[in-house]
Amino acid sequence: MRRDGPRAWARDPLLDLLRAVGTVAVVVAHWTMPEVSWDGADLTVVNVLGTGPGWLVTWVVQVIPLMFFVAGAATLGQLRRRPETWSRFMAVRLRRLVPPVAVFVGTWVVLRALLPVLGVPGPAVDVAARIAPQMLWYLGVYVVLLAASPALGRWYDRTGVAGVAAIGAAAVGVDVLRFGADVPHVGAVNLFLVWAFAYTLGFAYTDGRLAWSARRCAAVAAAGLVGLALAVTVGPYPRSMVGMPGDTLTNMGPPTLCLVALALVQVFGALAVRTRLEALARTTTVARAVGWLSARSMTVYLWHLTAMFVVVGVVTVGAAVDLPAGWSTSWWISRPAWFVACAVVLLVLVRTFERFERTGTGTGARTTSGARAQRAGSGMP
Repeated sequence: MRRDGPRAWARDPLLDLLRAVGTVAVVVAHWTMPEVSWDGADLTVVNVLGTGPGWLVTWVVQVIPLMFFVAGAATLGQLRRRPETWSRFMAVRLRRLVPPVAVFVGTWVVLRALLPVLGVPGPAVDVAARIAPQMLWYLGVYVVLLAASPALGRWYDRTGVAGVAAIGAAAVGVDVLRFGADVPHVGAVNLFLVWAFAYTLGFAYTDGRLAWSARRCAAVAAAGLVGLALAVTVGPYPRSMVGMPGDTLTNMGPPTLCLVALALVQVFGALAVRTRLEALARTTTVARAVGWLSARSMTVYLWHLTAMFVVVGVVTVGAAVDLPAGWSTSWWISRPAWFVACAVVLLVLVRTFERFERTGTGTGARTTSGARAQRAGSGMP
């Protein structure tokens, strides 16, 4: 939702498009990561993005700041459009989250116990059961931000864009204490501040206060990119924007000022070409694709890693064929077939479990277009 001045609230095609692009980017990133081998006893998983040019890819596919921006933009629209008590506000939104998440968790609890009985090697099941639910961290942070939304909204109403900048500056200050003054535990504060910065940038967008010229938005995005480059070359930060196994320092756990800079790149980069993106979002083909994904985005998000592990299991454990080494010639050649296989399995899972997402939004047996209308502005991936 977006409000420019006193105009009424209206659907915002840019937010719809960014939410869909972010969801696809998350899926593509995770499906790009695995390099898997099975020796009959252990399933070894290596993150391809931790080798070769993978760190540069993470600058493109790490879209969590953008997703929290979209979530914040949608949430402020809801707060302004339907003022309600905090308990009512949370109850309505948790009803959207709980059914699909509960079904996902319950299914994996059953699979964890059942698959070894059916003959699937226990070590392989252990790895899949450990990795598949990892994306739930995003939903945990999202719930925290939802719970804080009324207070963040009041802060924004008093301070405007300056208050958003203050949250970003506080996140930078936490890193100064963490690395400059050697106060390591203070970094945990950025588990809230970094994402709250991206989230409240969405507030400013919805309120019409980021209706800047394309040149000004491009300048802010460029400044964020320069800051990010300086942070990973001069500062102590790793080049990758995602956590890698074995890393003693990551930009995600807890998030660092690199994610603040990346938020500026993503948000203002999108706003710099806003007119073109809105025109693209209104084309028939894109609008249909965005509408389909918007109605099922939670299901896609929850189950895309499970789909990947089905393919991994069939190939490595079932057919005893290791996945090719990352960035090798065979890896590149196999990418189209790999993505198609994962997409086919994901589509089956989506068709199976999408009903629970509709239940969560209160649409029940309504049409897909009705589900889409309920989902619009939810802020979910």
